[in-house]
Amino acid sequence: MVLAIFILDKLILTGEIIYNQETEIVPLSSEDKEKVAQTLLTSEFIGDVPKNNPISLRFYTFQNGERIWRDGFLIGKKQLLSEGKPAVFLYLHSKYIQEFNSGNICETIKKANKNGDLGFYSEHGKTSLLLKYSGMLKHRDCFGL
Repeated sequence: MVLAIFILDKLILTGEIIYNQETEIVPLSSEDKEKVAQTLLTSEFIGDVPKNNPISLRFYTFQNGERIWRDGFLIGKKQLLSEGKPAVFLYLHSKYIQEFNSGNICETIKKANKNGDLGFYSEHGKTSLLLKYSGMLKHRDCFGL
């Protein structure tokens, strides 16, 4: 899903992790959680995410002009993880959850990126990310590259 090396210039760079332990997280509905989980688990790219370098996918929405953080998912090798330290953080507006299905996750991500609704952050440099996620190069078209 992530080809962080080639998309740094394409995505919204936050410069810092926007949420922390004190930030309130508004839960997604159980239907939305299930839809996202099912979509991620049936997508082709999940098998290429390195187990030791998971990807965090966090959702957000806006209310009264303020960003509201929603639940997130930790994506590892062929599974959703309950713990781990991600090397890459992706932020996606929750309005795209309704568009998720097992066959269109790349199309949905492309659309979010084009609309400025996809964000990216990593503390790692481009070279380090290239080494960590080199197995995901075949998914670069997910980001329109």
